[in-house]
Amino acid sequence: MIRITNIKIYEDLDNNNLINVVTKKFKIDKNDIIEWHIVKKSIDARKKDNVHYNYSIDLKLKNESKYNKFDKVKKISLPSIKINNLNSKKVVVIGSGPSGLFSALTLIQNGIKPIVIEQGSPVEEREQQVEVFRKTGKLDTLSNVQFGEGGAGTFSDGKLTTGIHSPFCKKVLEEFVNFGAPEEILYLAKPHIGTDKLIKVIKNMREYIISKGGKFLFNTKVIDFNINDNKISSVICKDTNSTYEISASHIILAIGHSSRDTFQKLYEKGINMEKKNFSVGVRIEHLQEDINKAQYGNSKLKLPPADYKLSYHLPNGRSCYTFCMCPGRRCYCIF
Repeated sequence: MIRITNIKIYEDLDNNNLINVVTKKFKIDKNDIIEWHIVKKSIDARKKDNVHYNYSIDLKLKNESKYNKFDKVKKISLPSIKINNLNSKKVVVIGSGPSGLFSALTLIQNGIKPIVIEQGSPVEEREQQVEVFRKTGKLDTLSNVQFGEGGAGTFSDGKLTTGIHSPFCKKVLEEFVNFGAPEEILYLAKPHIGTDKLIKVIKNMREYIISKGGKFLFNTKVIDFNINDNKISSVICKDTNSTYEISASHIILAIGHSSRDTFQKLYEKGINMEKKNFSVGVRIEHLQEDINKAQYGNSKLKLPPADYKLSYHLPNGRSCYTFCMCPGRRCYCIF
């Protein structure tokens, strides 16, 4: 395939009209196109009198030798996972946030059937518990906005931005689309799924893992670990009715930063841990119309609610930065 980048578009176009403009602008015979897709779509608003969309697209073409002036798409292969003695692997994943879910999915895709243990509720029940809290103030301490299947991001609009550059980023987005997320997240510069859609996507992911032999234990808390000869042998779990043991040859800790009692237990067991810096946040609200005007000027394009990103770095290594932007009727940002 070939890739065309930095395609400046100054009007609102659907995909059919977009490819018509691209083929005309870059002198590509439409009859040569076998398939095509958008790789990236962003908004360039650096100059307020020149706000436009910026696209990158990939095309699979007949007679590709005719189009040597364009870059060829470089294929990126993900690292393969080599597993010996599949039947001997008893993997327990603790936590069903993003890390836990994708760990379980990766294991299933490689022939290992994990047990996922989550102290909170399935995401569809968790949605109801969060709604109760918002209406009444009654808090379920184990299943709330922070805790439960899907993790804390489930109720912050399912934003998918990251500062890292990894081939796994595309893999994550593709899996979300496989389980029901809108295809546009594959190419938007600042993709998000939306809480309403994300709840269904997470449920679909869980049901797929179960259909392939995985298991989920909700409202269940890991309270201890059995370690023999420096190897994990089992975990001790507690649910609403009983305390019991689950054998394990490997454990994936996907517990999030707020599982203080689990970190305490790991410390008591002599497990090596490294400290990590943490950030303290403050929420700032703006009027959306002010942010739109500051970012877009008086553009006539049908642009989404504007957002922004700021950072400031001190000589001592500390910094202040925005890490979550939620544009809407009232636009707020967390520093």
